[in-house]
Amino acid sequence: MKNTREKALQIINDVLYKGAFLEESLEILKKSNIDDRDYNFIKEITTGVIRNRSYLDYVIKINSSVKIKRIHKIILTILEMAIYQMYFLDKVPDYSIVDESVNLATIYGNRGSISFTNGILRSISKKDAPQVKIEDSIDNLSVYYSHPKFYTEYFYKNYGEDFTKRLLKANNEKPPFTIRVNTLKTKRSDLIKNLTELGFEIEETIYDNALNILNPKGIIDTKYFEEGYFYVQDLGSILVASFLNPKENSYVLDLCAAPGGKSTHLSEIMNNSGKIIACDKSKGKIKLIEENAKRLGVKNIETLVNDATILNEDFINKFDYVLVDAPCSGIGLYRKKPDIKWNKDIEDIRELSKIQTEILDKASKYLKDGGNLLYSTCSLSKIENENVVNKFLENNKNFKIKKLRDREVLKLFPSEDGSDGFSITLFEKIGL
Repeated sequence: MKNTREKALQIINDVLYKGAFLEESLEILKKSNIDDRDYNFIKEITTGVIRNRSYLDYVIKINSSVKIKRIHKIILTILEMAIYQMYFLDKVPDYSIVDESVNLATIYGNRGSISFTNGILRSISKKDAPQVKIEDSIDNLSVYYSHPKFYTEYFYKNYGEDFTKRLLKANNEKPPFTIRVNTLKTKRSDLIKNLTELGFEIEETIYDNALNILNPKGIIDTKYFEEGYFYVQDLGSILVASFLNPKENSYVLDLCAAPGGKSTHLSEIMNNSGKIIACDKSKGKIKLIEENAKRLGVKNIETLVNDATILNEDFINKFDYVLVDAPCSGIGLYRKKPDIKWNKDIEDIRELSKIQTEILDKASKYLKDGGNLLYSTCSLSKIENENVVNKFLENNKNFKIKKLRDREVLKLFPSEDGSDGFSITLFEKIGL
């Protein structure tokens, strides 16, 4: 690619200011036959800048004679990219970073912005990465670790400073590449042996059939992936189905099932017996479930286009188990999707909680007496979890919570559990 930095600039600008998603933008780039080295460089810079945005802007603020609000967005992004490379990468010398940044400013700016870019970056390049010096502890942590203030404030006040620091730090780290062994087709020990022989380094996790691959490049191209011996899935997502733990020959409903990771895991737990109705609201998403089920050798899944917010009369009192992995803010996924930090605010979360409450209410009507309903989100917010759960229990006296690890709402944290952030609650329907 002629100018990798220019492409990185375009992606960051699209994500921060035009509503694009980083993961999708990088996936499109990857499919463009780009050289691996160029792709990895662009991914590193775009992800790094978006992940560390608040800190990078802090560095600019304390070094700039121009207020940050008056710096043109494109020039601001050029500065963020340069500072990220100076402070977080060590492959490119600072003088080269400054020169490349000035070249970008020449393309996208004017004479004044070119001079400004050159001057501020030359000054910053002579200094060590600064500590954040903000009197308010929450603001300090939010800026240093580049997190929304509402997020930092919640954990600081409810879990304490040390826990919050560990969580914010973990959110900024590269997540592990985790796979779920598909026991419908292979044994854990056999898959470990086969992948190890191909040169893959494997790390065990707290869940037997979840494995971290330390050098995953090329693993999707192996016959073991193509033949469905494993499924790429985060540990937290894997644990969701394991907590529902349906018995063989059960009748199970997965209301928000795409792309099918949890549905196919439920099938595995049930040893391909019984039936799983896997739903989502679009044909495109249903197709993803079907493709994954076919590759994994799953025989007991039936897919259905269904809007989880609308009551389905055909489902009422039919199922032994119901899984609601609800649409959510995704603020437990900051490690994988750092752009969520900047495109979801507290109002978005409140709006989502209304949808979650609606879906959970409909799901409760589909369960037989004595059946289990599992509610999960890849969010750690109280609004989307404890508040939704408490409201549900107030309106549904025929349900009780079954504790998971002695907790009514089980939280999984990147800093404590090595997984994405998840919240999981298991209910049992009791006869009144």
